[in-house]
Amino acid sequence: MRIAIAQVRGQMEDPPANASKAKMLLHNTDVDLLIFPELFATGFDANCAKYAANMAGLFKNKAYKIVKEKGDSIIYGSPMQFDDGVYNCAVLTDGENEQIYKKIHLAANEKFNEKEIFKAGSAPAIFEFKGLKFGMMIGNDILFAEMARWYAANDVDIAVCISAVSKPIMERFEKVLPARCVENSMEMIFVNMVGPDPGFAMAGGSKYISSDGIVIENCPDSSDVRIIKVDTERIKRSKEKRTFLSEIRKDIDWKV
Repeated sequence: MRIAIAQVRGQMEDPPANASKAKMLLHNTDVDLLIFPELFATGFDANCAKYAANMAGLFKNKAYKIVKEKGDSIIYGSPMQFDDGVYNCAVLTDGENEQIYKKIHLAANEKFNEKEIFKAGSAPAIFEFKGLKFGMMIGNDILFAEMARWYAANDVDIAVCISAVSKPIMERFEKVLPARCVENSMEMIFVNMVGPDPGFAMAGGSKYISSDGIVIENCPDSSDVRIIKVDTERIKRSKEKRTFLSEIRKDIDWKV
């Protein structure tokens, strides 16, 4: 399987332009799956939620058409409107069907307080794709160890974290990402946004990390597309190392 990391900027408040960018990258990339950053469909902006109710007309109709025509699939970040509110979502689609994850751990900073804009998701999500299981995370989720542990315990093959984090925050992510891989014997694809946004610059630094915490592919702090060839035999060997479930001390009450 060939997967592409699309470390690009989602144009702020312009879903049609972002659909065109997705279309161009799909035309120029020969892969099974193309992964875009958090909130790529609208750009990372506090006004993104206002587009959630009309994402079909603004983004989906244009982007999904080429996805279906090419026979590829994409994962992308987008605000999505549901009956109970707007969520920050990761979507896997083949142009027709969708699998959706709603971000659980919303972040807040002085420029963009997600907690004032989105509802928080209430469950992790495993995306099934061509025989592999992808455990989905968005941005701030990676800072919570129990989420990655849950995915590993539920036989996930690769953790996928789409993100939109700035350079100061990225310093923390650089430390945490390999740790999540090592502690769970699980590979990870991290796709971060890049470029200027309101008040801060996105850090880039997207990467593919092995279960030993070794960075296999690493993007710079500029627009980049990296193609990953997934080694299913290596993933199988990594999963065989997941002995933590039998080693957890069940005689101790771990409740917080």
